[in-house]
Amino acid sequence: MKKYQYTYQTSITFDSKVSDHHFKLRCLPYRCGFQKIEKEDFTVSPCKNIMRSTDFFGNELIYGSTCEPHKSFTFASCGIVLLSQHLVVEEPNEIFRLPTLLTEANEEMIKFSDGIVSFENNIVKDTLSLVNALHERMKYESCSTTIKTSAIEAFTQGKGVCQDFSHVILAILRSKGIACRYISGFIPGEGESHAWIEVNDNGIWYAIDPTRSLLIESDYLKIAQGRDFNDCTMERGVFVGSGEQHKLVHITMAEI
Repeated sequence: MKKYQYTYQTSITFDSKVSDHHFKLRCLPYRCGFQKIEKEDFTVSPCKNIMRSTDFFGNELIYGSTCEPHKSFTFASCGIVLLSQHLVVEEPNEIFRLPTLLTEANEEMIKFSDGIVSFENNIVKDTLSLVNALHERMKYESCSTTIKTSAIEAFTQGKGVCQDFSHVILAILRSKGIACRYISGFIPGEGESHAWIEVNDNGIWYAIDPTRSLLIESDYLKIAQGRDFNDCTMERGVFVGSGEQHKLVHITMAEI
């Protein structure tokens, strides 16, 4: 196992004060066999009522509220994890075979896939071949999409970011009845969160990074899993107030 230290911080500022702020956070490591949590901590400010639980997909949740007026909201997590080979032995829930609004495939996407792979023998190998071909069809471009962009929209415009590459591959796999899921988390270095996928082949979940075109062996810290981006959002909230929000995110992950 390799040992990594991570830090994650999000700071949200509001143009005017807000109150009655209720939030739900996914910013703690997912608990599974290939990653062992040696140390973890988190802070939320302002907040007086904090609770923890897990959601339907097993993701760690932090949720709470604050009534006092405020113009900024900050949450952070940090810790140390031990990472081994990124594999999960588990039969898939059938929900991971079904498309969502963000992971539907159209005829053009299915035709594109059929011209490359058959998925008859080795699902992982064929998925990697599909990912490599997708990079001839789509390019990575920051700020070219939003969190609401669907797989069809990203594929049609031929560009996107990590969540879009993941959504497109998920959409095609699900159109073939293959179980697969969206993963969010951290990778070594500094920056923002990253997205990749897991695909199930004969009861084993393998991790693939569609953005970087690789089979993930280790070194990726899994935070959340779900059907698509919406199941893995790191922050979601409602409040009373108006005005623009400004968000800053900073993540570090380094081997120690």
